[in-house]
Amino acid sequence: MLVFSSGTSSSGNSGGIRIGSGATTAGKGGSVMITVGSGTSGAGGAISASAGRSSIHSGGALSLSSGEGTATTSGAVIIRSTNGGSAGTSGMLVFSSGISTTGNSGAISIGSGVATAGRSGGDILRVGSGNCGGGGALSAFGGGASGDTQGKIDVLAFVQMFGRACLSLRLLLPPPIVGPKGQGTAS
Repeated sequence: MLVFSSGTSSSGNSGGIRIGSGATTAGKGGSVMITVGSGTSGAGGAISASAGRSSIHSGGALSLSSGEGTATTSGAVIIRSTNGGSAGTSGMLVFSSGISTTGNSGAISIGSGVATAGRSGGDILRVGSGNCGGGGALSAFGGGASGDTQGKIDVLAFVQMFGRACLSLRLLLPPPIVGPKGQGTAS
């Protein structure tokens, strides 16, 4: 096992650890790769990244960002699980804030950036298709509350300064069950 660690401190900040490639003025910056080796027995090894805990202040932040493109497009950030084998499923993705016992729990915000000379990026939530069994569901729930107003779900169209906003909601219903005489029956 290899261990890279800074020392402990009893009266100040502990030391930092920085891993990075050098800058270049006439080429591409070097890549930094952290990978787990493959194995033939048992589950694959995990990569865990967690920020520090604090007993008197906020916990440390965990930041993941792509590189800035000053002349063209900035880099992409891709978070995904890989394909599953013939006897299993692909891995699950979980985005969740922590539990709070004395205040509000953390919010989750997913959105595209503001554009000053073009269209803003779209946000797409999509369930993949399947060829066996029912299709996957896409669910949205407002939070429950024991002593206050229940959480709500808002679907809003942004009001444009010029022109008009458009909000389209489409509900796809299954076809009716046709009776013997061609009349639809309740399912």
